Amino acid sequence: MATGPSTSETWDALFGDFYLRAYAREDDEGAHDQALAAARLAGCPEGGELIDVPCGFGRHAITLARAGFRVTGVDRSATLLGEARRRAGNARWPKFVQADYRKLPFPDGRFDAALNLFSSLGYLGDDEDTKALAEIRRVLKPGARLVLEIMPRDLLAAHFTERDWSAVGSGRLLLEQRAFDPAGGVAQVTQTLIEPDGARESMTFSVRVYATTELLAMARAAGFTEARAYGDFTGGPADLGLRLVLVASA
Repeated sequence: MATGPSTSETWDALFGDFYLRAYAREDDEGAHDQALAAARLAGCPEGGELIDVPCGFGRHAITLARAGFRVTGVDRSATLLGEARRRAGNARWPKFVQADYRKLPFPDGRFDAALNLFSSLGYLGDDEDTKALAEIRRVLKPGARLVLEIMPRDLLAAHFTERDWSAVGSGRLLLEQRAFDPAGGVAQVTQTLIEPDGARESMTFSVRVYATTELLAMARAAGFTEARAYGDFTGGPADLGLRLVLVASA
């Protein structure tokens, strides 16, 4: 099993057409509700400027723009951004920018809030993930908040399963097979998409899974003045039965 996260080449291959076929449902009500709740928890003012990073295919950014926020979605993947632009149509917002979140093309202190949702940290390893958090902090206004939503190591360990199946739309199935090293905090996952005609395609990757205490320490190391852990987007207590929502103030 891998001792650290996968290479950038692996992530670039994963976050393309394969990812769209696995996750890009058109009727994702859960993502709609999460986006609005995350913006509220971030304290983004009405009509405020918000960065969704990484934004993927616009799962959250489009909902937030329709709610009146001036949203900029940032992602490394040209394929996912292409789908995001298709879904957004000709609307003025959101804007979409292709960039690595370790080097954001924006001035210091531009945004009123930042969102990092759907387990979008852990791809780079401790130092580079901390660098990404520091870059997000840099582009936030003083006192503005980052809301990060992720599956923490303790939750994964408590509910770990080696494999499961799910229907992902259009008659397609997704099989996930997993191995997990709790000491190193690394999960290795093989995802197999099975098309209605029986055709199969698989991708294997390794991702760093952080404990809550590690994420809080990383936020401090990235320069955030305060970081708190919650169990949901309402600010409820962190609990092993829930995902982790981290709120960090610039």
